[in-house]
Amino acid sequence: MATNKKSKNASSKQGKDNTPQQAQKTDDKAANLVKEEKKAPQSTAKNEKKTAKKSSDKSKEPNIFQKMVGFLKGVHHELRKVTWLTKDELIKKSGVVAGIVGIFTFLVWVVDSGLGALAALFMNI
Repeated sequence: MATNKKSKNASSKQGKDNTPQQAQKTDDKAANLVKEEKKAPQSTAKNEKKTAKKSSDKSKEPNIFQKMVGFLKGVHHELRKVTWLTKDELIKKSGVVAGIVGIFTFLVWVVDSGLGALAALFMNI
């Protein structure tokens, strides 16, 4: 019923400029809208219960133990992708790191000693 009123309003808005072909197109559109409204399924209590059950099943989260097992499986999977160093590579690279740490330790000690001596010089004045 509402679509028929819409089509009448649309044709009355156009006034005298409305040709018979345009009127036919408007009527066809109105008929299609009526058919689409009839095709739409009406929700019933039974359909709503089914959808409620399906949504509640999907919304359940796994418990804490299932989450922990899933996490540990993921960790194991990622650790299998890691390329580990050989013993010789590990020794060489550890030596490089220890050397760089030693150099920076010495530089920080020099700067600290210099600033300490400079502060002592200003304090005695």
